[in-house]
Amino acid sequence: MKEPQEPLVSIITPVYNSEEYLSDCVDSVLLQSYSNWELLLIDDCSTDNSINIIEMYANKDKRIKLYRNEFNKGPALTRNLGLDNAKGEYIAFLDSDDYWGKEKLFHQIEFMLKNNASLSHGNYFFTDLNKNILKKVLVDKKLDYSKLLKGNQIKTMSLVIKSSVISDVRFKNIKHEDYIFLLEIMKKDLCSYADSSTIDSFCRIGKVSVSSNKIKSALWTWNVFYKYEKLGFFKAIYYFIHYAINGIIKYK
Repeated sequence: MKEPQEPLVSIITPVYNSEEYLSDCVDSVLLQSYSNWELLLIDDCSTDNSINIIEMYANKDKRIKLYRNEFNKGPALTRNLGLDNAKGEYIAFLDSDDYWGKEKLFHQIEFMLKNNASLSHGNYFFTDLNKNILKKVLVDKKLDYSKLLKGNQIKTMSLVIKSSVISDVRFKNIKHEDYIFLLEIMKKDLCSYADSSTIDSFCRIGKVSVSSNKIKSALWTWNVFYKYEKLGFFKAIYYFIHYAINGIIKYK
């Protein structure tokens, strides 16, 4: 009896001047034990060698597809172009400086099918620019809208979504676009689940000032609570305090 085919996974990767790390990213997809995927590499008007690298990979493997923005649009709208062209039953995201372990898709799709999950996330590692592991981040097994408001535990490279639940959802072209995207999905009474037994995602951390990033992130997060989620002042304060506490725990 013929085994059922693995569902197609569309992997969306925005690319902007990523020549230094792009091969690590794409190679980590090519090395996946799960083979039924398409990789949508969307170039956001890179001025380095990124296009040539993408074309080299696309010429070698028909599962790799190049898309190009006509002008620089930023990561949110670039991901949207990927979503508009994705053909998979499942959607995964992988930024061009991040990478996966070779069992990532196999573990996550198997977990989602077994648990009938429409949305899943996972544990991950922070690494330096040379891929040396700096910190292991363990996430909650179940996240809903209220819990996510208390701190975004989901990194995009650990996220897999059933495409049917985001047919009407796109990234907004604002700061913390990934956070707002997730909150919009979870307002549909959906929860995201994680397999706590695996860590298959790796997030590079650059050399930008950590203190500067924290201040900017705090301002962007307040904007999410007060302006976009329209929680009201006191409710926004409540969730912002939780965000701040969770941020200290996460990055200490």
